Amino acid sequence: MTARKTLRKTGERTLIVYAHPYDGSFNHAVLESATSALDKAGRPYDVVDLYADGFDPRYTAEELALFREGGTLDPLVSHYQRLIEEASRIIVICPIWWSDVPAIVKGFVDKVMKQGWAYHATASGVKGHLGHIQQVLVLTTSTSPTWFLRRFCGNYVSSVFLGAALKQLGMRRRAWVNFGKVGKAGRRQHKKHLKHVARLAVK
Repeated sequence: MTARKTLRKTGERTLIVYAHPYDGSFNHAVLESATSALDKAGRPYDVVDLYADGFDPRYTAEELALFREGGTLDPLVSHYQRLIEEASRIIVICPIWWSDVPAIVKGFVDKVMKQGWAYHATASGVKGHLGHIQQVLVLTTSTSPTWFLRRFCGNYVSSVFLGAALKQLGMRRRAWVNFGKVGKAGRRQHKKHLKHVARLAVK
């Protein structure tokens, strides 16, 4: 792939990027609901578990020195790039911490979306190369109600993460679904949301 060529993929494969350190969390239940639905539908997918992989979201001086050429010293970065190349849609599953996605998710974008591979700079801004990603779905949970995150906390996921960063990379249909007040919701509400996740995963 040249620096100015958009990646093109055929077929349909889902890449799930999961970010939660505790497998007893409701986020893990969301992950299981999504993968179970994909299994039942016979849809191919891969799961990136950032915490289980031991992914380091930080840039080192040595890694940053390769920024201009789009290089990396982290084998996980190269592995994740291959999975993105094979995918046609991405599902991100993570909590909302301090009105934002966790640092490890931001670091995934920082380190994996390399210049020359994911995008190139032009006189009028960034030109994304990842137009083969037809859909991005971000599934989050929060202790705050969703309306509060949207109206009073900057609406980060919609306006910045999806509306700026991933949009600039060329990723197409982008949506955010949050389960607010997760700690106060009852069992019935949890089950209803997991059914909703299952439908979204194969939509």
